[in-house]
Amino acid sequence: MILRSVKWLLITLAIIVVLLVVSVATITVLAVQKTPLVASTAPTQLDGADSVNELLGQLQQAFSRREEGHQVTLTETQVESLVGVLQRALPDFKGVVNITPLAGTINVTYAINNTGYYVNASALVLPGDSLRIEQVQVGDLTIPGRFLLGFLERTVNSYTQSEIATIALSRVERVTMRSGELTLDVGRLDELLSELNVVASNMSVSEQTELQQLSAYYLRYLSGREIALSNKPVSLIEYLREGMARAREQSQTPEEAVLHNNAVILALAVYVGHHRVGTLVGDIQPDSEKALKPRRGAVLHKRNDLARHFIISAALELLAEQGMSLAIGEFKELMDRGNGGSGYSFVDLAADMSGTEFAKVATHPNTAMEVQNAIARIQSELEIIPPIDGLPEGLSKQAFTEQYQRVDSEAYLKEVEEIKGRIRLLPLYQKEAVRRESAP
Repeated sequence: MILRSVKWLLITLAIIVVLLVVSVATITVLAVQKTPLVASTAPTQLDGADSVNELLGQLQQAFSRREEGHQVTLTETQVESLVGVLQRALPDFKGVVNITPLAGTINVTYAINNTGYYVNASALVLPGDSLRIEQVQVGDLTIPGRFLLGFLERTVNSYTQSEIATIALSRVERVTMRSGELTLDVGRLDELLSELNVVASNMSVSEQTELQQLSAYYLRYLSGREIALSNKPVSLIEYLREGMARAREQSQTPEEAVLHNNAVILALAVYVGHHRVGTLVGDIQPDSEKALKPRRGAVLHKRNDLARHFIISAALELLAEQGMSLAIGEFKELMDRGNGGSGYSFVDLAADMSGTEFAKVATHPNTAMEVQNAIARIQSELEIIPPIDGLPEGLSKQAFTEQYQRVDSEAYLKEVEEIKGRIRLLPLYQKEAVRRESAP
């Protein structure tokens, strides 16, 4: 009798497994397609990057005046610019938005590892007194929008151990659409922002990771050095020399060198880059109410902005997906073309790209200890950033468009290649180039 029961139990489990496999296979076949739904290109979408400044201004006002209701207007250009920067960092991803008075559609395509297959998805958003997603299409699968929205709400609430998703959805009091434009009537945000603190508390880790501990250590160490008290701007290489010399003393193996170099870069990004980078690193400030900073900012080529571009890009390279730091830097420059911005700067882009290369070579096991030795005795800024003479900057949107059209034009790519060529000449980064060439 027992053997018969066990037999039927095994048969039942086998049937369930087969059904699950068939279901997953069926869903996969329905979701994956051979033709991409979206063929938009990032350069075209990024042409409107400067329009995002207006959106950021609206959001800043809504957050600062959190006890009032607000209207936030998003245009197709703004949304597609944000999609464009994501596509710039993740080339296999493409997206496009279309907004009409009757509805808004969001279409995305993800190419699966150059297999010739794609995951296509689209969502139909309707105007109304709340956020209404009519339906979502994934390949040949159709999912009711209300079901998906409810599932996402429960999932986010459960993951964050809060009511953050429910509160966020309740803040959307009305959605109206015009051709190329969507407007959200948003209720007061004080409760939502308070709930964000709850989320931060629920998701915080009571013990710091080893990288966070070391980053906090190097932040305190560098802030206590004599150069931090200088009344005159100090070259970034002085801070790097101090940090890498200390890292060299603490590193006995290549793996330890990688860890300590990571920590030095992140600490400097917080200290001389911008204290808000610390929110990406973790709780590393000795006093959470007063961020540490030098008496005068660090400089490269006698410019504070270049030092900040360099070290923040280096940190982003460590914290983000490969390629994301350059995409963010490029997007920031495109935003600066608008009125009130500093204009597109290939000089800033050179600092971004140099910082990215520095992060790569400083945190690879094959070169981390060499970088510690090289930086500990560094004598010139030109060892980490190339000359910037002749690189255009301060270009308005009109001037940029007249000279370069878009970021995939031959003229634009020629300027980028010029920067890459200058960086490749630096001995420090030739180590990284050799490593990449020898990689399988």
